[in-house]
Amino acid sequence: MQIRAVKKEEYSFTEDFVYQVFRNNPNSDGIAQRALVKEIREKQFYIPELDLVVEEEGSIIGHFMLSKFPISNKHENEVLMLSPVSVAIERQGQSVGKFMLQAGIERSAKKGYKGIIVEGDYRYYRRFGFRTSTDFGIYASEKNLPPADEYLMAMELCANGLAAIIGEVDYSMYKALNK
Repeated sequence: MQIRAVKKEEYSFTEDFVYQVFRNNPNSDGIAQRALVKEIREKQFYIPELDLVVEEEGSIIGHFMLSKFPISNKHENEVLMLSPVSVAIERQGQSVGKFMLQAGIERSAKKGYKGIIVEGDYRYYRRFGFRTSTDFGIYASEKNLPPADEYLMAMELCANGLAAIIGEVDYSMYKALNK
């Protein structure tokens, strides 16, 4: 497996890839996730070198994005949002996601970011060092609450990276995430 940044000519393919993966998820139809990828790429928070795919034998088998994310309208140059994370259906459960996330976390830390937030299955993301965001003083906005507090998670990328970053996670800048 190899990881690399998405090429502009692959934008449409990766949007469709995300849609195909998520439309098979019982909690999604894939439309919001595809729209989110497109929206992130159009915003000032987009980081092309953290829009990543995993390839094996010339085929894309995974895609994920890390983008700048403001906490209470601050800290957008310090905190990243991890979303969406997509692994080809036939490759799920084969450590592709683990490979992607470890590489993404490492790249983010090397770029000097202080932390990452993610909303998802806490049983999965805790394996990588994510903890419930409220442990860091980071809370979900009333505008878009997760199913439960433990679904919104954060991780520090350096010692005490999130110590001075407190506030609210508000996804309202992304139409695709407004529930």
